[in-house]
Amino acid sequence: MRAPMPVADLRRLSWPTALGAHLGPGLVAFVAALLLAPAVARLGLPSTFALTLSCAFLLGPIEVAALVWAGSRVTGRVSWRSVASVLAYRQRLGRWIWWTPGLFVVALIVAIGWSPVGGRLAGSLRRVYPSWLLPTDDSGAGRPVAVMVAVLLVTLVLDGVIVPIVEELYFRAFLLPRLPVGGWRAVPISAALFAVQHYWQPFNWPLIFVLQVILTALVIYSRSIRLGIVMHVLTNCFGILLTLVMVLR
Repeated sequence: MRAPMPVADLRRLSWPTALGAHLGPGLVAFVAALLLAPAVARLGLPSTFALTLSCAFLLGPIEVAALVWAGSRVTGRVSWRSVASVLAYRQRLGRWIWWTPGLFVVALIVAIGWSPVGGRLAGSLRRVYPSWLLPTDDSGAGRPVAVMVAVLLVTLVLDGVIVPIVEELYFRAFLLPRLPVGGWRAVPISAALFAVQHYWQPFNWPLIFVLQVILTALVIYSRSIRLGIVMHVLTNCFGILLTLVMVLR
């Protein structure tokens, strides 16, 4: 396993701290989304938008605050440069940029193959999860096209670009090299924790895990968190853009 680039304060976290750092922010965002959904629906917006808002304005800021705090402990100042000092895998993409189309196709094939299984698993959660969290949700049906387009464009910016960038910096550039275990053993553990913190889609945990094992291994091998960012943004944006096309048909 290739070691990360030199990083300040690269001490391993204890298991309680690692688990809390991985699973805590997502839990806060998930609970907030459940509480916010009724209000969002009363405004005439799809309930799923509550999740977008909670991820953008709770999950993201919590993770950014953790990065800023860690950086300030090392440098004694609050700045982006202080955050960069605690981030690993800062190599430029270089030739790895040519891998992104092939990796995206692989991710798409895996996602399509998993879709029927995920749908069946989601069906088993109908008595536990609100309907708007499941793939069969039709909360956007009957709403004005202009409203749906506006919601999807905001979602594209927040959940398609901003949140994935923050998540990659937090989970892979910051937490991954600090897991209590080192070497390649950290890859499946990081992927599993990243999957589970998506509390709102347990029916997709196996899918997220498989994709993250591949991506995490490649980020480590390439030493480039930029690869993770590009792939995360591409996959998130693809689903949102596909929904936008269907709305505009």
